[in-house]
Amino acid sequence: MNILKNKQQRTDFIFVMSVLIPIMVLFTIIRFIPILQTFGVSFFKKSMIRPERSFIGFENYTYILKDKEFIRSLMNTLFISFFSVTLSVVFGLFLAMQVNNAIIKGMKFWQAVLFIPVIVSMVPSTLMWKMLFDYNFGVVNYVLNVIGLRSIDWINNESIVRWPIVIVGIWKEMGYNMMIFFVGLKAVPHELYESADIDGATKSQKLWYITLPQIKPITLFITVMSFIKFIKVFTQAFVMTSGSQSSGNIFKTLVYYIYQQGFTFHSMGRASAASMVLLIIVFVLTWFQMRLSKD
Repeated sequence: MNILKNKQQRTDFIFVMSVLIPIMVLFTIIRFIPILQTFGVSFFKKSMIRPERSFIGFENYTYILKDKEFIRSLMNTLFISFFSVTLSVVFGLFLAMQVNNAIIKGMKFWQAVLFIPVIVSMVPSTLMWKMLFDYNFGVVNYVLNVIGLRSIDWINNESIVRWPIVIVGIWKEMGYNMMIFFVGLKAVPHELYESADIDGATKSQKLWYITLPQIKPITLFITVMSFIKFIKVFTQAFVMTSGSQSSGNIFKTLVYYIYQQGFTFHSMGRASAASMVLLIIVFVLTWFQMRLSKD
């Protein structure tokens, strides 16, 4: 019996390792090795168009931390991340509660409709919203004109274009958040709400004292994962502020700054240093989520 058991264990072990090892090797090749290479390049003065390089220590880090464009890009990124995450989480939870309570007829259909933006590619999504915010022909300005307000140049103003970018992010993310919250709400014991009804609790009290505490781990997960996603925002900012409808990439994010340093200014050292700063930010957010999950 022990021999058969050992044979089964060996078979299971061989199967698991045969599946796990190729995945780990591939993950190492496409993840860990590039990270280590980027970290190494960040200490060198290296051009993308010249093979030679020279060691300069922390000079690249000193440069980017003093660069006003880097600070501006970081502030823009934090602005987009904060409002996109906050509003997408709030709207996602609200929609999940509506679906869970089945207040509106055909809510399953609308649940599927709301999830469609999640599976649509970011580039066509952003182009669609860019047309909606077009100064001359956009639907948004048309509605503003109908109600007696003046048209707004949404695309060519750095302080204004951030809001269309935030809207694109919310539109893309809230459907995913809704689905995750919906699963979490289904796991909340119904007995808790029945007890609260007996005690005469209001809807707001049930929300604050039952629903939110019960889905706290899911809320933390969604919030941190969304922050990690939006801290790397690039496509919607790049597409929204480039092309015939705009005057250039006036709105820079952290990832765009990295792209510009590497592929426009050909400074791979500075691009690598900025990438490592971004990696540290993502690592801190991940660590923060793990700490909160344990509490």
